Amino acid sequence: MPVSSHPDRERAPIIFGHKTALAILRSAAPRTLPPVAGRARVLPGRAPARGEVEAAIGHLEAAYPDLRLERPAHVLVGSTALGRPSKAAKAHSLTVPLSGASFYRLGDGVFACMPALSFVQEAARGKSLVALLELGYELCGTYRTRRTGAATAYGVEPLASVKTLCGYVARNASVDGARKVSRALRYLAGGSASARETKQALVLGLPHRHGGYGLGIPRMNYEVRASRAAEALTGKKSFRMDLCWPERKLDVEYQSREWHEGEASRVSDSRRANALMSMGWTVVGVTNDELDSFAATEAIAQTLRRHLGKHSQIRTSDYHARKLELRRHLGLPMGYE
Repeated sequence: MPVSSHPDRERAPIIFGHKTALAILRSAAPRTLPPVAGRARVLPGRAPARGEVEAAIGHLEAAYPDLRLERPAHVLVGSTALGRPSKAAKAHSLTVPLSGASFYRLGDGVFACMPALSFVQEAARGKSLVALLELGYELCGTYRTRRTGAATAYGVEPLASVKTLCGYVARNASVDGARKVSRALRYLAGGSASARETKQALVLGLPHRHGGYGLGIPRMNYEVRASRAAEALTGKKSFRMDLCWPERKLDVEYQSREWHEGEASRVSDSRRANALMSMGWTVVGVTNDELDSFAATEAIAQTLRRHLGKHSQIRTSDYHARKLELRRHLGLPMGYE
């Protein structure tokens, strides 16, 4: 739904960026918005006035009833004339040339950065590697949280893909934050269905120097075609793996309380596991409580390491401390219970 313009006066364009743009795009369905390439025809030479920003936000919130933007909103300026900060907006300078499409047009004179540029901007704000990866997994996953400015929901459309993020930073390497994103992309996977799956993938997959178990980043919600016998057992033509290493036929299923309660779910899980084992797959279940337990996670990681044929060669002297630090960054308990 386009945002109406102000016919009574001319005003400079307003370009929302950073997490403000992500919050807008969660409500605005990016596939319905026209993209705008480059920067010269869009970015204003001055920061918008408080009244201009509030008017634009008012029109956006009227167009998208579930949208409620936090203040100050993040806006972009194509010069160093950022003006005085206000409660309505925080201005950021963007003066380097941009290659390819970087903005969506929301209405006359109102734009939002595309997710790839917003991701780069968030990286430039000094986010830790772990925080940046959690944001990236959410952008490329099928869930959302307050991290992208919206109420928690599952089964939503991804805002980006690993491929589009890679392509954007390759074309715009001079944008502040692009180099940091490039380093993070090697640990990013698309398709995560929840924040907890993301945490599990990072704990298991990140290398030792970052506090992970060094098992390699798994494929997320990877689809495997069922054999005839497996289809006969389950009635399903394919299976989706929460976290898997397909080259070793290893599947890790995150058994959340929401989706794995009740006798019917247990029967379904059992049939699924038996069907996959008939196809040569190993299925390892991980519960909420096990992910929250440092000792249980250690044991599960060792089991997975054996199935993956990986040797535990720790060359990081403070590895134990780094594992605890990673869990702290992810908001996971660090005790042994």
